Amino acid sequence: MNLIPNLNRIIVSVAVCTWCAWQCADGADLPKRKVGQWQITITSDNPKVSPRTEDVCLDEATDALLYKFALGASQELCSKYDWKNLGGGQANVDATCNLGATQMTIRGAITFTGNTDYREEIKTHFEPPLHGRSDVASVHEAKWTAACAADMKPGDIVSRPTPMMPVSVRMNLNEMMKDGGARVPPQP
Repeated sequence: MNLIPNLNRIIVSVAVCTWCAWQCADGADLPKRKVGQWQITITSDNPKVSPRTEDVCLDEATDALLYKFALGASQELCSKYDWKNLGGGQANVDATCNLGATQMTIRGAITFTGNTDYREEIKTHFEPPLHGRSDVASVHEAKWTAACAADMKPGDIVSRPTPMMPVSVRMNLNEMMKDGGARVPPQP
């Protein structure tokens, strides 16, 4: 079984859940993400992994669905999930989650610049190592670009081609999660 897609989903879920936790917290001061098209660039410290860019069409309903999924993933997979709102559009998260027989310790920081830009820095430690790596660091830089393109609808994610994946991939989060379709895989 290839665990990399699940690993990416867990790391992204923790990042999304970090952002969403502020929206539910009393006195939250992080901005809501602006409705429209977002460009998200994800880089890794792994020299074998090229940066990837995704275009996401976001509306309020899709944002709420992402929150629900991320919260479910963190509750199912994480024995510890602590976030701290630092004020001024910044927060930190510490989480301990399990991916099969591997325990992940995740430390993340997010910084918003208004409601049109944010940056997440995530460091993950694996015990035992996963695919030969004990530590992974990634950066997610997201920017609102405009209203959603005419060929995109809320929930669409379009991954741009990279050397590792030379074709563009398009999916719709709302369709994937319809009727509980996207679920966290059961842990052995």
